Amino acid sequence: MFTTKQIEKFNRQLYEIYDELCFNFIETDREIWWPTPFYTNLDEYEFKESYDLFNGNCGIVLFFLKLYQFDRNADHLRIVNKAMYRILNSSEVLHPKFFALYTGLGGVVYTCLKIFEVTDDEFYKDKALALTLHNEKELTELLKADLLSGYTGNLLLFCLLYHHTNHPKVLSMVSFLIDRLIAEARISEQGLKWDYSRSKKAYDSMTGFSHGASGIAWVLMQVGQYFNASGLIYLAEEALRYEMQYFQESAKNWLDLRLGPHRLNKPDVHEWKLETFLPEMTDVNAWAHGAAGIALSRQMALQITKEKKYEEHCQNALERCLHDLEKLTRTDFTLVSGYCGMIPFLLECEMNAQVALILGQASALHQKTNSYNTYVSCSIDDYGLLSGKAGIGYIILQILTDQSSAGILAPGLPHNDKKSVFEYEYSEIQIKKLIFSNYYTRTLNKLQHFSAFESKDIDGFKIKLQSEILQIQNDEIAASFNLESALVDLWKKHKGYFSFEQKHKYWLKRVEENLKLCDKVLTDKNLRLSDRVKLYRPLKRIENGLLLFISDENGVKEINVGLFTALILNAIEKEKMKGEELVKLLHATLFGDTPNEKSLMQLADKVVQQTRLLIEAGFIEVSD
Repeated sequence: MFTTKQIEKFNRQLYEIYDELCFNFIETDREIWWPTPFYTNLDEYEFKESYDLFNGNCGIVLFFLKLYQFDRNADHLRIVNKAMYRILNSSEVLHPKFFALYTGLGGVVYTCLKIFEVTDDEFYKDKALALTLHNEKELTELLKADLLSGYTGNLLLFCLLYHHTNHPKVLSMVSFLIDRLIAEARISEQGLKWDYSRSKKAYDSMTGFSHGASGIAWVLMQVGQYFNASGLIYLAEEALRYEMQYFQESAKNWLDLRLGPHRLNKPDVHEWKLETFLPEMTDVNAWAHGAAGIALSRQMALQITKEKKYEEHCQNALERCLHDLEKLTRTDFTLVSGYCGMIPFLLECEMNAQVALILGQASALHQKTNSYNTYVSCSIDDYGLLSGKAGIGYIILQILTDQSSAGILAPGLPHNDKKSVFEYEYSEIQIKKLIFSNYYTRTLNKLQHFSAFESKDIDGFKIKLQSEILQIQNDEIAASFNLESALVDLWKKHKGYFSFEQKHKYWLKRVEENLKLCDKVLTDKNLRLSDRVKLYRPLKRIENGLLLFISDENGVKEINVGLFTALILNAIEKEKMKGEELVKLLHATLFGDTPNEKSLMQLADKVVQQTRLLIEAGFIEVSD
């Protein structure tokens, strides 16, 4: 419990923020709005108007709505209604360009539903439904999967809308996005991951609550609970298991895998080793990225599963947060990236003294600078929810009204008293079947009657499938299994689109340089197999050729190559080899006799021509 003196301080701080928000809005007879700062370059910003939850007017509306719930001052509802009139009639909402929960139209729908929950005004519920149905395609086809700016955030939104409307079209949108999450799940060294495509510029699929695995897991747990769908809880746990690959015990934190330009300027980036980027990846601890946000999903997982490992994860996160609060070296108290974003997690841990410390320091910074984040100059004029001043008031209201909910920082779903329509369709066994079958399609098509999909992950499934195949002793099925198992091993190591995009920048430069070399110089260079190429040798040999597995931006693909190419690649698979040595080896392999100068020169010409083609295709790399 907070002391009476602490509560009085919170109240003063709250109404100081309220006064500033009221002083800075623009009002007409029917409308109220706040200008939103946008940077025009690194040092200057201008004011526009934004409707989103992140830093726009919908987020500020949620502050006034929660303030109304707290003190029941009817004037707060007047502000809410006039602000929503402006938002709902703006061209940006009537013809939206952005559709995510925190950064687009999804936030408008969410705000309408929250107003309906507080006021019972059917207008807002109807408007939420109309906006969703009118923009169905855009709301379901976002490129990213994450909570903040992707379709997973909209999945949570659609479930909330379905709860209030029971509209069958909304339910089909829920199902569509669940199916998409299942289809886009990718195996890793452990667990499952999303955002595998070009949508994210990161070392691997991201960790964290706003853009990473924890936020996706949070939504899956909420939706799984709502529909009593055990398979969605399974997917959530697999997302959290993936994320643990990037937990650093020494820092008590999960790595921030984002790779901006400054990190990509490091040497040997093309090798894509974690150690290259590691020194800067443990620094961030906020709601958006790092332990403070990630812990929210761990608390939910602990509540649902009662698994002790999640209790340990929460303890690690708490230790990191307490360590950061001992220093308080950053002057950022915003919800998205600052210390106030830690408050929901700290409240669950009953760390009231630390919460009071954060808000006290936030108040002191604001008194001194008129800002809650001195790292950006526009923070003085930022009244937004996640990025600015309304967020500090909102989190104070969370303390004063309901400490059991993180509100906008971890949006939840109501309890569902109705029978689940998805209990069987998205059961754990059904989802495992869909995911595992995706990697062993050819084997299962030949096997036909295999149904043991109870394994925890793809590794356990592989063992069960292998056991079944050994019993029936069918060479054709065994060949498919071995091939697909080799592909699985490559899929698990694949770091996604962005890793290969960066590697290609280096490869293309090297290719251009090497293809300019004359034949004599090229044959004096060392040749080696590209690390994105793996040779596959099936039990039954491919007649006059070889099967290659190629890892690229879009995943892993198979290519058949002819005998001559196969001989070249096979020769340099284990270790690098000079071109002239390669010619001699191939001559001995092909002809077996003592080479003469003429036959060596003829073969050398063919080898050089083929090598140039393989360098251009990215199958061979050249070194001194």
